[in-house]
Amino acid sequence: MILYELDAINEQYFSPYSWRILMSLNHKGLYEGLKRIPIKFSKISEITSKEFNTVPILNDKGTWIGESLDIAKYLELTYPNTPSLFGSSESMHLTSIINQIIDPKVIAILARIIVADSYNTIHPEDKIFFRKTREKRLNKTIEEVELESGKYIPLFQKEINPFRKMIKNNKFFTGSKPMYCDYILFGFFMWARNCSKKQLLDKDDILWNWRERMLDLYDGFARKSNGFEIK
Repeated sequence: MILYELDAINEQYFSPYSWRILMSLNHKGLYEGLKRIPIKFSKISEITSKEFNTVPILNDKGTWIGESLDIAKYLELTYPNTPSLFGSSESMHLTSIINQIIDPKVIAILARIIVADSYNTIHPEDKIFFRKTREKRLNKTIEEVELESGKYIPLFQKEINPFRKMIKNNKFFTGSKPMYCDYILFGFFMWARNCSKKQLLDKDDILWNWRERMLDLYDGFARKSNGFEIK
């Protein structure tokens, strides 16, 4: 099994969508033996004739799958005798809806907080592509976005408030064990952790403790990745 993920300097792999799949593979006991291949932005479409435009991309014995949610569903259906990522088909459908709702909202805000940090974490040969595409999306230069990045942290904290309600009486969003729903949000935090020193949560935030539990999962798999210490 091969996973293509976004490259970065100093092995600070920060793709939130790749992190969803890395956690999912650990969840299902499929990480051992996985070959991870970092790939630059400009080279993604060259991986196969499938013309993928984003990572992660999974090659499972010749079966190619792109898009993190599609990969998670593939793992769930292809490896049914491993721990479930969703719990049931109904929960898979609900998780898909949550994924569709949270992704565009959170990424739009979080990008304005850490786009400059992301820019500083990618390899030099990716910087022209990154600047061109991100400045077009944000309608400002990376430097202009960085100057006002701090004002978006409260907006990010507000946007994830529904997750605080989900975690209020649980260790994880659906109960005592993590599920793919947890990995959706956690991927965003790993994006921030592995490229930025900015702090997105206060220590008295209920999601702070949840994030700590997520970092400790699978023998501290995520915590061992090369990023910045969360204080």
